[in-house]
This record gives sequence, structure tokens and C-alpha cells, in this order.
Amino acid sequence: MMASPAAPTPTMNAGSGKTGAAAVAGTAGTVTGTATGAALAGVLCWLLLGDLGIAMRDRAALPSGLELLRVAGASDTTTSLLLSMMPAMLSMLVVPLVGWHSDRFRSRWGRRRPFLFVAAPVGCAALAGAAFSPALGAALHALLGAWSPGAQTSRLAVFGVFWTVFDCAALCALSLFTGLVNDVVPFGWLGRFYALFRIVGLSAGIAFHTWLFALTERHLATILAGTGIVFGSCILLMCVMVKESPAPASSSERSRTLLPRGVAVRPLLWAIGIFVCASATFNPFNTFYQFFAHAAGLPKATLGLLTASGYVVSIVSAFGIGWLVDRYGAVRVSAVVMTVYCAAATLGWFTVTDAASFKVFYLVHVIVSGAWFTAAASMPMALFPRARFVQYNATKDFIVVGTTIVLGALQGPVLDFSNHDYRLTLLSGAVSGLLCLLCMARLLAARGALPSTAG
Repeated sequence: MMASPAAPTPTMNAGSGKTGAAAVAGTAGTVTGTATGAALAGVLCWLLLGDLGIAMRDRAALPSGLELLRVAGASDTTTSLLLSMMPAMLSMLVVPLVGWHSDRFRSRWGRRRPFLFVAAPVGCAALAGAAFSPALGAALHALLGAWSPGAQTSRLAVFGVFWTVFDCAALCALSLFTGLVNDVVPFGWLGRFYALFRIVGLSAGIAFHTWLFALTERHLATILAGTGIVFGSCILLMCVMVKESPAPASSSERSRTLLPRGVAVRPLLWAIGIFVCASATFNPFNTFYQFFAHAAGLPKATLGLLTASGYVVSIVSAFGIGWLVDRYGAVRVSAVVMTVYCAAATLGWFTVTDAASFKVFYLVHVIVSGAWFTAAASMPMALFPRARFVQYNATKDFIVVGTTIVLGALQGPVLDFSNHDYRLTLLSGAVSGLLCLLCMARLLAARGALPSTAG
């Protein structure tokens, strides 16, 4: 068992036979300790609002940030550095540290919300700074005068600083939000709850790509600043309305290390390997898909319509995938989805050569990768102990972010050297997907050593 004796694992799973209010009452992580189905539904609504704020990073901030860099003429290497490497290097230190303190923090506001109260306004202010980075960069260039590295470099530097702060705040908020959900939502319902969360995030993505994405050509700063406001206000309102349950008793363990005991247990290493390889599967294409579409000659309006269409399919399928996760386990369902994506990425590596073929692959990518994120959303809760969940989850994030840094250091120069052959992102996705499947197979073979898994 990967957890220390003082960190009990969840005992409820998809086969427990408890449903509805009975399942809620039998779970130790409810908000009030005697929550009814109606009370849980109310908490869920506020959690969905918080999820909407957190979803702004992926659904609106990242596409807008990519567009700002494209307009600024940033190279592939610079884009990878500013959007992947720099934020990842800082969050690699910040997120595990926040998770370590969150698991041990005790206050009348709970152990997650006090940190979220800080992350939300910081992220909002940082994204507003990134929105106006062209003007701020020009002012910095004028201020430095002869010492300035150049107007373009000044603008990119200002953007990089604000974006790094925003990304760290957003990743901390995501980690803390995941811990809050793990404390509140009954274990046997996590798949379906996360399906609802996916629906909220995808709906935000549909709205952005349908009505706002094409407007980034003229109103980019306004859209980015507005995204920051939604990010901060939704999280803050959720924190005010959601009441955390009493935290579990503090562990008697006095270790001051960020990595929890048992982290080197082999099944846990295979579990972490799943998340590492999944990140390497989707990250390269998701970082450069707008550059890829532009190189293929695909209009921005068409790209936004395809994204929205893929999100609609993901919404329709989300609750079904969540039910399958609760019935068969997150690892098994995710393995099926990853197999489909590996086949699609391999085929795309050979066939995507123009706008028509890019449209087909991109739609498949949005649908299948969306199915993966829905299926795998509750996987950490099935694998890590509840009492110290954020610390274990932050350890996983620490390793995943380290991989992102290495990948970010390589992908930009490789694409620049290859004369912007963005099909290499598909080849990378296919290879990393196969490695992810290997990790899942090894984890399923060792499932007896992970009694907390739902599968």
C-alpha cells in the first residue's frame, strides 16, 4: 500500500452498491457530514461555477495567448519557452509546496479555500497584465532607451512574466480545486461528477470559439482581461459558498519533505507514468495547433467552428463516459480511449498535408482527447489516498511538469529546425500514447497493490 498508516484510502467504489443519498451519507468527505442529496446538489452547483473559472485557462486564456504570440511574430522556440517551459519550471516548485501546506492546513475556512482565496485574484491580475503586455512592453522599451533589447523582445518579456504568474496561479487553483472535490464528492460518483465538470468547461469552450475567437484579431486585450475576471470571480464566489467538512486528523508523521511516503511504490510509479505520458501525448499538438492550422491555410473562423463542434460531441458523450468510469474503472476506460487516439495520431502523421486533411484530424483530436480528459479526470482520486490527496497529486504534477519542461525545451527548436513541420507533433503524440498504454497495462497487472482503485 502506497499510503502511510495514518492516511486511509477511500473504501467506496463503483461496486459498493450505494447510490444517491445513501452513498453521500456513507462518505467521509461530505461538506456537512450528514449531507442529503439536495445539499450535495447545491454544493455541486457551486463547484461547477468554480470549475467554470478554472476552465478559462484552457478554453480561453491559452488560445488567446497563442494568438497574441502569433501576432507578435514569436518563433516556435519562443512560444514553447513562454507557454510551456517558463510556467512549468516555476509551478514545479510552487504547486507541490502549496499542496503540501494545504493537506496540513487547519482553519475555520478549511484547508483548501484559504489558498484559493489567494490564487484567484493573483491569476486575475496577472492575466490582465498579459492582456496589456504589448502596451506595457512598448512603455518598457521606451523607458530603457538605449539599454532596451528591442521593442519585440520587450513585449514578449512582459508577456512572459505575467503569463508565468497567471499559469502558476491557475495550476495551483486546479490542484486545490481537485483536492476540494476529493474532500466533498462521494468516491463512487466521481466519474459522473467530473463528466458534469467537463460539460461546463466544454460549454465555455464552445461559447469562446463560436463567438469570441474570431474577435481576437481586433479585441484581443479585452478578451484576455475579461477571461481573467471570469477566472477570479467564479473561484472566489465558489469559495464563499462552499463549506468544507472538518479536515481529517493530522498525521503523526513529522516528515518535512514534499514527497509523501510510499511515492516510490512501483504501482504508484506506473500510475504517475500514465499522467506523464498522457501529457506528452497531447501537449505538443495543443501548443502548436493554431500555428499548424495557419500553416495549412485553415481560416480562423473555420478552426473555431471545428473546435466548437468537437466540444459539442464531447458534451453529448461526457456523462456516458463518466458512467463507464464508475462502472468499469478510470484506467480501463482511459486505455480504450488512448488506443483510439494512438491510431488517429499515427494516421494523421502520414495523411495531414493540407487544410482538408487537417480539418478531419483536428476534429478527431478534439473529440478523442476530450474523451480522454473526461475518462481520466477521476483517476487520481482512484489511485491516491484521500487524507493526503493533494500532496500525492502534487507529487504527480511535479513529475508531469518536469516532463513538460524537457519536452518544451525540445519541441520548439525541433520544429524550427524542421522548417515548421508540425506533423512531428502527431508523431510525438502517437509514440507517447503507446508508452501511456504500456503504463496502464502494467498498472492493471499490479492492481492488487492499489486497493483504493475503483477498477
